Amino acid sequence: MSIIMLNIIIALYTYIFQITAITLIAAVVVLMVRYLILSIKEKSYYPAQWLYMLKNKKISTELIQLEKNYDDKIRFYNFWFQIERIKKENVKGAFAELGVYKGETAKIIHEMERSRKLHLFDTFEGFKKDDLKAETGEAATYSTKNFADTDEKKVLKYINGNNNIIIHKGHFPDTTKDLESEIFALVNIDADLYNPIKKGCEYFYKHLSPGGVIIIHDYNNKWEGAIKAVNEFTKTIPENIIEVPDMHGTVMIIKNKVVK
Repeated sequence: MSIIMLNIIIALYTYIFQITAITLIAAVVVLMVRYLILSIKEKSYYPAQWLYMLKNKKISTELIQLEKNYDDKIRFYNFWFQIERIKKENVKGAFAELGVYKGETAKIIHEMERSRKLHLFDTFEGFKKDDLKAETGEAATYSTKNFADTDEKKVLKYINGNNNIIIHKGHFPDTTKDLESEIFALVNIDADLYNPIKKGCEYFYKHLSPGGVIIIHDYNNKWEGAIKAVNEFTKTIPENIIEVPDMHGTVMIIKNKVVK
């Protein structure tokens, strides 16, 4: 092979390599730009009512910051819309959360409506052994050590709220003994397991005001006990569940209003 021919072949391969490299770089740049645009669009999405309230300075600086830092925007806004509805419709009652852990959602709920009592129910020591026995799916891999890295003092410090926050430490529903006369307007159940979710639905529904809402998290196929508890309970009431398309699956039960 002549030197001229060899140089031509080398030049051809070099050209092909350069074209391929340029094409790959261009493809990567296009994908990065597309990802950036989608990210900006996602981060800049706000419901119209939220934007209206922002514009009119009716949302606290603290709540604005909580919204920015919370990954599951749909879940966040669902809390906000339900609480705004409860205030607008003057639904009577306190708020409650069953399954507090470190207080992330409790802080959000409290900041959305600081004037109502917020009852927080949790062992603050992780799952109870008896509640784990019958679990299947994701929850079957859990032990009493899961979600045990918390305590009520740390939760109260993190929430940094007012005197309306009331801690009920212990095994639910034993911790409700002094609340027989209490009524609730909003309840968030994030207890993961069949037993506490089922008992939570049964207890809070009895004490729920007409127009009040029970919000239950982790209604998805990983949490078989959660699905079972909700489905069994809703067979006993006239209301249907409302599914919320957030990251981990949420359902709501809004108690029927009394028509006068």
